[in-house]
Amino acid sequence: MLHVAFGTFNGPRGQTLANPVKFASGLGLGALLLTAACATSPSGVPEDTAERRARLAAVSLLPDCADAARVTGALTLRIPDCRMTARPSRLQLSLKSDLAGQQMFGPSGFLTVSVIDRRGAPIGEFSEITIGEYAYPALEDVNGDGLDDLIIPRATDAVNRVHSLWLQQEDGDFVHAGEVTGNKVNWTSRGYVAAIRRTGAADWETGYYRVHAGKLEQAALTRSAGVRAPGRNDPCAIVEIAPGLDPQRFCPRR
Repeated sequence: MLHVAFGTFNGPRGQTLANPVKFASGLGLGALLLTAACATSPSGVPEDTAERRARLAAVSLLPDCADAARVTGALTLRIPDCRMTARPSRLQLSLKSDLAGQQMFGPSGFLTVSVIDRRGAPIGEFSEITIGEYAYPALEDVNGDGLDDLIIPRATDAVNRVHSLWLQQEDGDFVHAGEVTGNKVNWTSRGYVAAIRRTGAADWETGYYRVHAGKLEQAALTRSAGVRAPGRNDPCAIVEIAPGLDPQRFCPRR
């Protein structure tokens, strides 16, 4: 059974999310699912079909996460229950955040993602431990297979953030592929994930990663200097590189 919780949320200056969301919050999940099931379960419809319709009805009342982000801002102490749609098969991802407590360096909590298909059948559920304020996940085809993958900012309490990558599978499930750390991350940089890390006041390292056998692996590591994060054609030096790769792909000659 898909676990989706509803809650009210106040944004900046008392802003609230759309009325349907407040209505869903007031009903509570149990009442909402019962109402949806009754509304979509005429006599003779199998119970499984009614449950699927009820899940879809409940998830449809959640705000889109992009709309929620516009209310709360990019960083927030709580992500309101919201939904995302993953291509190409229009999987419905429901997000729920739970603040665990205040640690020495900031808040910590959990972000839970529940996945159902477009017919309402549950596919899976997984969670990430978060450190610092919540940042909204993003969907992007990282490995070039035509399926949207999920990127979850897991730690936002430092200059360099930790991002967790979950790869969508052919059956709609998501599998953890690893993490990258960076002040700025380009998820599709010339066929690689480029994670730019600040290592000093004017020092930077860029880790280039690729997905191999379902896991992130580092292909190259470069070092550069400058007040701002290095650009694509800025000078750099190779620190590490995997065998068989061309260094000019990562540090072009000038």
